[in-house]
Formats: sequence, C-alpha cells, structure tokens
Amino acid sequence: MPSRVISIDENQPNPDVIQQAVDALFQDELVVFPTETIYGIGARADSDSAIEKLRTAKGRDELKPFTLHIADVEQLTGWVADPGHDAKQLMAAFWPGPLTIIFPVGEQGVGVRLPANEVARELIRSSGPLFASSANRSGESAATTVEDVVSAFGDQVSLVLDAGPSPLGEASTIVRLTENGDFQVVRDGLIGASQIRRVLRGLKVLFVCTGNTCRSPMAEALLKKLLAQHLDCPQEKLPEAGYHVSSAGIASGGGSATSQARTVMEKMSLSIETHHSTQLTSTQVDDSDIIITMDHSHRTVIESNFPNALEKVQVINDTGVRDPIGGSEEIYRRCAEEIERSLENRWLEGIISR
Repeated sequence: MPSRVISIDENQPNPDVIQQAVDALFQDELVVFPTETIYGIGARADSDSAIEKLRTAKGRDELKPFTLHIADVEQLTGWVADPGHDAKQLMAAFWPGPLTIIFPVGEQGVGVRLPANEVARELIRSSGPLFASSANRSGESAATTVEDVVSAFGDQVSLVLDAGPSPLGEASTIVRLTENGDFQVVRDGLIGASQIRRVLRGLKVLFVCTGNTCRSPMAEALLKKLLAQHLDCPQEKLPEAGYHVSSAGIASGGGSATSQARTVMEKMSLSIETHHSTQLTSTQVDDSDIIITMDHSHRTVIESNFPNALEKVQVINDTGVRDPIGGSEEIYRRCAEEIERSLENRWLEGIISR
C-alpha cells in the first residue's frame, strides 16, 4: 500500500494528524516527519521490530546506530544518566536545534537530537522518543521534500507528515563527546566547529601593554562593547556566549587605570573604574587563544619569554598604538579611537568567526 501523505502546518500542528502518526508508530510502522533541517524517518525507540523495519528501509548496516530524537530534555532520562557539564552547555546553547550530540554511553555512544520543528516535537511528545534517521536510503542525498521521501521509500513508510520543503535543507551537525572531556565534530552542519569550541572552551582574548593602566584596559573595554553590540547581548553575558576578554601588563605596578583613561572611557559610555592592573603571567599566556599587544615591543617581550606563544601573539595594528601615559585627555581620546578602529577593522570579524 502506498504511503499516506498528510499535510500539516509546521507552526500549528493539527492534533488529529499527530495522533494518526502516533497510532502508526504504536503499530510498529515507520513515520516520516519534518525537522528544521531535513525530513526524518522514525520508529519507536522501544520497539525492536520497528527499529528493524527502519534498518531495512534505510539499507543500513546493523552496526551503525540510529539517532534518538526527543521532544524535551526530560526525555533524555533513561537513556543518558548524567549528561555531564560539556553536554549541558551544548544543550543550553543549541537545543532545540540542528545539533546531534553523541554521549559517551556504552561502546558506541548514544546520539541524541532535539529538533526545533514543532511538528517533530509534538509527535515525539505524544509517542515518546524515536530512533530516526534522515529520510533517504543510505548513501543517497538527504530528503528535503516529501516527493524525495516517497521516491526513496515507496510503500515502506506508513505515514508521511508533509510540512513543505525543509527550511534549512542541511543535515544537523554531529558532535561526539568523550569521557576524558574532549570532543570531535563527526559531521559538519549548520553549527560550526568554532561555535561548539567557543561554547565548550570559550575564546580567551588577552590585551597586553606596558603597565596595564591605559591602552590594554581601554582595549579590553572597547572589545567587550563591540562584541556585545554584534551579538546583541549585555556585556555581562559575554562569558556565557563563550567570549572571555582580559588585559595585563608587561611591567604592571598593580594600580588602577589612569584618570585620563577612566574619563575617556566614561565619555564613551564605558567604565574601567574597577580595573586593577595585573602583571602578565605564564598562566595567562597559556590560557589565552589570542594575545593582542599594543605595540611591537610588547610582542617581542612575550615571544622572548614565552616562545610557545609565538603563533597566538599579534600587534593590534601595523604600527602599534603609541603610549598615551602622561598625555592630555585629548591624547587619550585619540588613543582610544585608534584602538577602537583597529578592533573594528582588523579584529572583530575574525574573533567572532573563530
């Protein structure tokens, strides 16, 4: 019998249509459903018979597992006892959404996806977790339309929920977490490895000048402002977004920012009133992903004392930014403006895309 194809509104799924799909699943039939990425083909996760049908329809090797699809994080219980810190960070950042997380459970791990599509989530809420895969035969292109699905599976699928062409049209990213706290991107997708790395490890940017009382604290404040504007989030939320910005000095005396630096920042609607200068340490150098020095002499000092940091140390611009110490407020203002221009034109895009 040919597959039944039923149209459904992806924003307001018809409960009667959802129930028809649930009924089919509880008869161990296969159901095709939309996600925000591509169409998926699913079977009840607690039915060996249904899973075998799914394996046959896909033409998949017995050793290759399917992905568990859930509607809410609560449905993870019973499959993954303790997600762990890294997984929780990824779940908070990207679920619901196009990310499959392979948890270090058993020999192969358990891959789990929480799709953003409301049809998929309503179906899974009612049926319970599903083992699912992309709605195509193994080795063929992923299905982004119902026509693709029907062409691939014919009468092997009981019911197809048709919500129109897939909005994103690209499979989810797959990331594998390991017991030792590392991660591996198994399949590239809409969520890039740099985004995952930033959530799990954060991106640490360190500004370095001589005394950490004017140029580097102003650069720290200005980059935080630019990042917050670009990401449309409060500055205090930057660490949650994976960005950590700090500053230090080659020869810091441990004082506060200069009065001129504080005044100039205040007039730019920023504050470094609580800044306390610190001297550069080996720990800061090792922990930083990007070290931006205010002039070439600072870079030379770092490279001489920390040769392993060579690849991550760069000067803020070609000429460096002249030290304003002892100068007027106007000199400090020009210094701050030069720093901001350099960050906008030379650094911001690369930091965000890293």
